[in-house]
Amino acid sequence: MRTSKQIKQFILDNLSSHQKDIIKATIRKFGLSRQAILKHMNALIVEERVVAYGKTRDRYYELKPIINFSKSIDIKQTFEPKIILRSQVLPNLINLPKNINEICEFALVALFYNILHHANATRLNFKIYISQHDVHLVVSDNGIGIFSNIANAFNFELIRIAVVEIAKGDITSDPEHHSGDDLNAVIQMFDKVDISSSGISLSYDNATNDWKAQESKQIIGTRIHLEIKTNSRRTCQDVFKQLFTKKKNMAQVPVKLARSNGEQLNTREQAQNLLHNLKELKKIEFDFKNIEVVGPAFADELVRKTKMKNQNIDISWINSSDLVDVLMSRAVNRTI
Repeated sequence: MRTSKQIKQFILDNLSSHQKDIIKATIRKFGLSRQAILKHMNALIVEERVVAYGKTRDRYYELKPIINFSKSIDIKQTFEPKIILRSQVLPNLINLPKNINEICEFALVALFYNILHHANATRLNFKIYISQHDVHLVVSDNGIGIFSNIANAFNFELIRIAVVEIAKGDITSDPEHHSGDDLNAVIQMFDKVDISSSGISLSYDNATNDWKAQESKQIIGTRIHLEIKTNSRRTCQDVFKQLFTKKKNMAQVPVKLARSNGEQLNTREQAQNLLHNLKELKKIEFDFKNIEVVGPAFADELVRKTKMKNQNIDISWINSSDLVDVLMSRAVNRTI
């Protein structure tokens, strides 16, 4: 028999991803009546661990925040991220576990400086939302937009190419002065990341190493939402070691980002959208997750153009169907 403690813990652990259907999810999990689950939910509300919003039919729930801090900053004149860090960021992170505190501090400083140096923005907004189970950091600005900025810097014809480059990592709109390492590190530090700009949302799920691009209502500027569980064991040191030693001079390319609106991957032009900034790489790994079929021309172009740009690069691929594996192997054999 399930105890009240177990039911409450399930609600708390799953509420962030089931705000509007947590009651149904808990009923499915424990096989109890709606009335019984509501009794436990009401107890959590009384204990001030959960907050309820709306009327009965439209009701949804949120974990009661420990910290819910928002700030809007005018950066037209002088803006010094370290001052904001000391006065408004660190005091709100003080009760987090040390590793999560360090991750949040690194991320906010990196994003603040990125806006200062690249965004051409006049206003920055940030939010720190901490519950018992997770941390949400949201940073936004009214600047040129991260995808547009990268597309302009590299003369990409399509904004979506900039989206792919961020997913590949180590991209910057100012390569003479910045490596692009900070943004890549921030993305890998968190459980979930969403970057919205220029009408596109690029999201990353660390648990599944999965990227997704879809339409967004964020047209002006950039909005970045970072999420991490408070019990995560991840550390800044671990992420730095993974990125800058084991994976040095390597890029993993999520092939599905070449697809727009569910279209098939059949053309050489689609493949070319994945193949920028390859000259310094020693290895490239194409990830075919959620891609069952590609056309022969697409596979041939992935390999042929990669070798044209970098003859010594090692090409590999993962998560491929039998058909994709045959086409990629055939294309590689043609270059030998």
